[in-house]
Parts: sequence; structure tokens; C-alpha cells
Amino acid sequence: MKILIAYHSNTENTEKVAKAMKEGLEEEGQEVTMSPAKDVDPSGLNSYDLILLGSGIYSRGIGRSIKSLMKKATELPPKIACFQTYQNETMYPKAFTKAIGKTLEKCNSKIIDEFGCWGYNLGMTDEQMTQLISSFPPDEKKRMEDQRKITKGRPNEEDCENAKAFAKNLLKKM
Repeated sequence: MKILIAYHSNTENTEKVAKAMKEGLEEEGQEVTMSPAKDVDPSGLNSYDLILLGSGIYSRGIGRSIKSLMKKATELPPKIACFQTYQNETMYPKAFTKAIGKTLEKCNSKIIDEFGCWGYNLGMTDEQMTQLISSFPPDEKKRMEDQRKITKGRPNEEDCENAKAFAKNLLKKM
């Protein structure tokens, strides 16, 4: 199969997950192209058997380059998979469906599966994060501090192995 992994990554977290997925698919003998979404030609999307779209989640939405790519798409393969990295796992459900659902419908495509994992906010220093957290009310401050501990160093090796297994499992859905 011919597979495209197109991603939007501000902090390299999503790119790290994309690389793990590419590695897993190549281990299965698949032809995989991996590229930042901003560099993908939308007119060639229908030449792939499967497209994996990845993005960090930014204020409950996906990255602009993925949205832009999908708005320009006129033809897609029937099956799409999505993956995301996030700092708050409650903010990502349906982010892709909401952002690209109309394009998928127009192109008779559907999301066959989604993968998500924690991603540490590499865009803020520890000092900036501490300052931000200190401005919240006590309950929210505690939740943010706990979340910060969970996300530190993520995606980690286990997350990447899970991403690789997810990608390999997609082949069974084709």
C-alpha cells in the first residue's frame, strides 16, 4: 500500500509520533511518505491508499496546516486515520471530525481510527508554566500541576511504541 503521514507539529511532539508510525508501517513492508502538512500537495492526496493526519491540539482544535490541506482537498482515499498529541485529554475528542468532517463527507471518506497521547508543552519554559499555573484558583492550580507531572517528557518511548502498534493495526482495517 501507498501511505501518507501528514502532520502539523509546533513542538515536535506530533512529529515524534508520526516518525514512530512511519517506522511501524515500514516494518510491515509499506511504502510510506511522511511530511509536514504545509508541504503536501492536496491534488495528489487521492493517489494514496491510506492517509494518516496528525496534529497537536491547540485550544480544542487541530493545527492550521492540516485544516488548510483538507480545505484544498478535492479527492481523498476512502479511509483516513488521525492522531493527536495533547496536554489535556478531555480537549481532543472529535477535534478532527469537527475540523475536517465536511471535507471527508464531500470526498466520501471516513476516519477509520484515531490515536492520541500526551505531549509536553515545549513552547513554554518551566518558569513560564509555573507562573501561569500560579494565577489559577487553588482547585484548578492543583489539576494543572498534576497534569504537568503527567505530560513531562511525553510522548515517551511507551507512547511511541503504542503509536507504532496503532499504525500497524490500521493495516488490518484496510
